[in-house]
Amino acid sequence: MPRPTKKFPLRNLSTYGQSHAVRLPDFDYSGDADIHLTICAEEGAPFRDDGLAAIVCENVEFYSRKLGYRLYGFTLMPDHLHVLFSPADSGRPLKDWLRDFKSFTTNRFQKQTGKRRLWQESGHDHVCRTAETAEKVLI
Repeated sequence: MPRPTKKFPLRNLSTYGQSHAVRLPDFDYSGDADIHLTICAEEGAPFRDDGLAAIVCENVEFYSRKLGYRLYGFTLMPDHLHVLFSPADSGRPLKDWLRDFKSFTTNRFQKQTGKRRLWQESGHDHVCRTAETAEKVLI
């Protein structure tokens, strides 16, 4: 017999039309925790373009170094990006990394294509609760 599932109103789970993501209440997003972040392109598969893909990859590394994040790895897919990192002891919250990274890459995208938006609003983050979780994300 299937287990009943609890249904939540979509407005409680969605970030559509909002300028911020659903975040864990009372969680310090600037602390030393491993975070798996996924951010999606606004439309299509823009990262099939080798030049744009190189800009995105270089800047994942650049902004992680600049903000003092510990970068474990990342994967760029044709229409989205996965990053596994930690703010470590930088004291810089995830929103700072997202703002700086998305702003720079979007500006470069606009200059190349004339299109306005590269990324969807915010991103989806998952705070890894154990070392095993972080290892599974990398595999």
